Amino acid sequence: MRLVIAAAFIAAIPVSAAHAAGDVQAGRAIAETWCKPCHAIAATTGSDVATPFSDIAAKRSALAIGAFLANPHGDMPNIQLSRKQIDDVIAYMETLKAR
Repeated sequence: MRLVIAAAFIAAIPVSAAHAAGDVQAGRAIAETWCKPCHAIAATTGSDVATPFSDIAAKRSALAIGAFLANPHGDMPNIQLSRKQIDDVIAYMETLKAR
């Protein structure tokens, strides 16, 4: 029962409000450090080993990206990001969405 109530509460929080505190520049710096070896993190920078950030941003919600970064799996390294760092990366990725 508590899980259902918690899930309902979390679902009621607007995604933009949940990630409004993210710092775009800090998120880009984190991406440059940890993600660029495998992902294209901007239109012209990074590797093509993994899905480009712009594609991820276009296909996934901020909430889905945050959940993934909190629990990486698959071929991703086990990078331990804080909640703030995850919010920063999400804020940066949101800037890559097609307008």
